[in-house]
Amino acid sequence: MGQKGVVFTTTLTVGDCDNVFRAAGDSARSGITKMFEVGAAVAGHSDRTGYYKPTFNSRSGAASRVPDYALGVNILKFSAGARGNGTHVHMYVDDGGDTRTVELVSQHGLLDAGRSAKLTRRFLEQFRAADRQLRVTDEDF
Repeated sequence: MGQKGVVFTTTLTVGDCDNVFRAAGDSARSGITKMFEVGAAVAGHSDRTGYYKPTFNSRSGAASRVPDYALGVNILKFSAGARGNGTHVHMYVDDGGDTRTVELVSQHGLLDAGRSAKLTRRFLEQFRAADRQLRVTDEDF
């Protein structure tokens, strides 16, 4: 299993990071994806949809400890949405006082590297729009 991701520093608060991540996730979860979520719920897979607290799985090892805040989202795929299969994007935030270190990670299988990279970039762009002073320190797309 591979991973795509990015690490950056931001002046956004932890709450702001949560809001930006959710806005990016809601944007990525378009109308058709939301229909898949309903299908997954009907099929008994509602635990595989929407937002959740992820298990920490650092892409780069940038954080040596469990982050101060973590949030994940599963963006269902067209081909298998009713089964709850999708692309997961995780956000890990370490609160450093004046700045936060944020890591966005998306694990993928052999055929989903492009989708993981695209979604991770999309989330990063939402953060860049919210904080023009954002500084990327590590990336792998």
